[in-house]
Amino acid sequence: MQQGGPLILATSDIHSPHYLPVLASALRAARREYGSPCLILLAGDIVDKGVVVQARPVFDLLWETYPGVPIVAVFGNEEYHELQEKFRKEYSDVTWLDDETAFFDCNNETVSIVGTRGSLARPTRWQRRNMPWIEKVYRKRPTIIRGLLREARREADRVILLSHYALSEKTVKGEPPALWPYLYDPAMERVVAEEKPDAAVHGHAHRGTPFALVNGVPVHNVALPLNRKIVKIKMIIKLI
Repeated sequence: MQQGGPLILATSDIHSPHYLPVLASALRAARREYGSPCLILLAGDIVDKGVVVQARPVFDLLWETYPGVPIVAVFGNEEYHELQEKFRKEYSDVTWLDDETAFFDCNNETVSIVGTRGSLARPTRWQRRNMPWIEKVYRKRPTIIRGLLREARREADRVILLSHYALSEKTVKGEPPALWPYLYDPAMERVVAEEKPDAAVHGHAHRGTPFALVNGVPVHNVALPLNRKIVKIKMIIKLI
């Protein structure tokens, strides 16, 4: 028998309040089409420009649509580094992951979410000017994520990598090629190809491609401006 995994839904880049109406419509459609998932994943840029209070209507919409369903989020470039703890404190019912792992029981399977901001091949001009330390972080992060994925695989039935920054060249196609180094890191794509999580989920590339396979791994670009819907996460099909 083949098994494609538990029902997990994802979105990102709501940039609240900008895409709140799109989110509300997408949630209504997802509820009708899929029913209730066991997890909801948010791949960053929940708000614009670090305005912490603007995350409230996003989470209210999610909780009204799916009461009691756990929400797992990573920070995007709009959830500024210096505000991370404020987001964690203000929205403590959300599981925030920053190069961290969390485990959940989904339909009698243990699902591990490895969450990260991700990395870029090249810091943006703004990052180079205001965050001179970020390039070292980007160079170290793929190794950190590789280790977390390996640890998670030992403990979980399913492993999902959740990143804000894109995880494959294939899912940034549609964006101007000159911007690709500022949207994803080939080193992270190698991690996906070699460690083979059951699925990889990211946002950030608003004009990219929604879905691709990387060495058999389903990679989802769940950016709401691109998809205009909530994305059902496809996983590697396992024989049981």
